[in-house]
Amino acid sequence: MTATAVLAANAVAHGSLGVVGAGARTAAAIGAAALLDGGNAFDAVIAAGLAETVLLPPKCGLAGDVVALILPAGRPAPRALLSIGAAARRLPEALATRPLPRDGGLSVGVPGAPGGYAALAALGRLGLDRLARPAIELARRGIVWPELCAALAREADDLLAYHQPAGCRYRPAAGPLQAGTLLRLPGLALLLGEFAERGAGLFHGPAGAVLAERVAAAGGVVGRDDLAVPTAEWAEPVRQDGIWATPAPTRGPALLAALAGERALVGGPIGEGTSVVAAADGEGNAVVMVHSNSHPQFGSGLVAEPYDLVLSNRAGRGFHPDPGHPDGPAPGRRPPTTLHAWALDTRGTGRPDVFGATPGGEQQVPWNAQVLGDLMTTGPDDLGAILTGPRWSLQDGARVPVETSPSAVRPAHVLLRLTGAGLTAAADPRIGATALGV
Repeated sequence: MTATAVLAANAVAHGSLGVVGAGARTAAAIGAAALLDGGNAFDAVIAAGLAETVLLPPKCGLAGDVVALILPAGRPAPRALLSIGAAARRLPEALATRPLPRDGGLSVGVPGAPGGYAALAALGRLGLDRLARPAIELARRGIVWPELCAALAREADDLLAYHQPAGCRYRPAAGPLQAGTLLRLPGLALLLGEFAERGAGLFHGPAGAVLAERVAAAGGVVGRDDLAVPTAEWAEPVRQDGIWATPAPTRGPALLAALAGERALVGGPIGEGTSVVAAADGEGNAVVMVHSNSHPQFGSGLVAEPYDLVLSNRAGRGFHPDPGHPDGPAPGRRPPTTLHAWALDTRGTGRPDVFGATPGGEQQVPWNAQVLGDLMTTGPDDLGAILTGPRWSLQDGARVPVETSPSAVRPAHVLLRLTGAGLTAAADPRIGATALGV
């Protein structure tokens, strides 16, 4: 067997009770444990996702956003979950005298993640206390800082050092964390415990006061009143030719338009501020969740202490800087986001059987289009080969870099497949994603 074939085979896992794919191996194991404890796919995704907030803090966290596509057992078509924080009420007023930055206090919007995690957990059986427990223990005991996070921290070193000149847990005053360092996150453990108690109302309590104070100190305008507004919304996906995708303000409509040849693919910088978790169970449930601190990594660069909480820059990155623009900030308006998830009917039954998503910032549409093109051309029988095949990206200036070695382009797809013979998950190993079956 060739090295390429081994890589493809190791990317795939099968199960009858359930399957889980995640951006970190430990997170996938925690999701599988939730299935073994009697949970369903929604329990598995949230257990794994909360673990990723500890394992991958440059990419995702409780101050980020959540987008998901779900297929509940017995339902003929998917539903979309959008939990993307809206603009702060006072943001347009602030922009009358200041430009909209991509980092710092004014780039921070209302966190959508708590509402999104809670909405998905409500479809499970185990409850937030059980689902958050492994993540809390990880944060308390500490994680071994992985090479991926060390690389992202090096790339964000100036950002973190500028906004935390006295240092923080992710960037001590002495310099960037080295891979292999034991990193304890007691503040994040405390915050996860508060989330287990408060759920979608996490930032209605003490954590909201801390967030608002940190943002204000950095020149931002997110207030306690903004944090009291619900963020999670269930919506109908967009659909075209047997493909479903999350609707606007996600990039799902752009993906379908690109596949139909109705618009050109648009690229840009590769983002590293996102992760994907997906799970399916033997009852017929399937869910793909994309959660993100936004671009490029460590979001706004602000860390809210004592919670070790990375604050997202979705508002600064997503909105058009002109408040009068259709995509400009307005009170209650959600910013456009590159995040999206999709589902595909490969059998012609009218019900999807393959689901997927990837991180990647502006590359999410090009990378998802490549995977969907392969699925529609060759079929879904060899997900491993499709997932680990070479990728190209689409950069500014119409440049198209092609992957010449593993991890050169850095997609990280997670896929699910449901068949009458069982369940399959596949996770792109380029930067550590893992699939497990039970």
